[in-house]
Amino acid sequence: MARLGKRLLSAFIETTEDKKEKSPEEGVGAASAGVGGAVGASGMGGNARDGADSVGTPGTVGAGAASAMSGSAQGAGAGAGGGGVADQRFADYFDMLFSDANIPGPDYYEFSKMIRAMQLIADEKSRYYAAYAGLQVQGLDKQKLLSTAAEYVRVLTADANQFQTTVEAALQEKVHSRTAEAEEKGRRIQVLSQEILKLQEEIAAMQREIGENKDKLTASSTAYVAESSRRKQEIEADIQKINHYIH
Repeated sequence: MARLGKRLLSAFIETTEDKKEKSPEEGVGAASAGVGGAVGASGMGGNARDGADSVGTPGTVGAGAASAMSGSAQGAGAGAGGGGVADQRFADYFDMLFSDANIPGPDYYEFSKMIRAMQLIADEKSRYYAAYAGLQVQGLDKQKLLSTAAEYVRVLTADANQFQTTVEAALQEKVHSRTAEAEEKGRRIQVLSQEILKLQEEIAAMQREIGENKDKLTASSTAYVAESSRRKQEIEADIQKINHYIH
């Protein structure tokens, strides 16, 4: 669990320990490898699925979200502060999550991609019908379309639960434990008067670190929840439109 929490935390911030352990060049290399690492961590590879009508069962996919978004301290800080970079990392992660959960053959995943590719067709009903007709010849029917859409909702829900668990572990490691350490140093100040000045400086630095870590985790978690909710609402809206447009 400690390693899982550390992996999650590294997606959002770069701690003092990280700076000591790697050079800037290594940080850039880790960023480029992050997306590939998340595929392995998710446990949802397409080759591991059986059956044509079920999406893969998620493993530690919430932790995979953290690995997928790991980057340099500058990239993580900008994402947590403004939301733009972090939002794009989460959008890319969810695209990868759906792609990883996709089963062989046509299902809701391919259907949704076709709808987005047909934005030049102004009439929404025509877009939905055209996308469905194009995949129907490949074996897709309405029942499979709706059932796989529901499966992607389940994948989102499971991923969100795992992500929250990982965030809580990271908070325990990087916020609560550091707060306890700061309090211990406060007690040492009372006992070791000769070290008062040194210990006070260390506490001030810790409090700044705690505040920064908590703010970044909160901002990234908020962005994740927002993107997850948007994706879920999008699928649910599509389900309603499928039922309305396709008979």
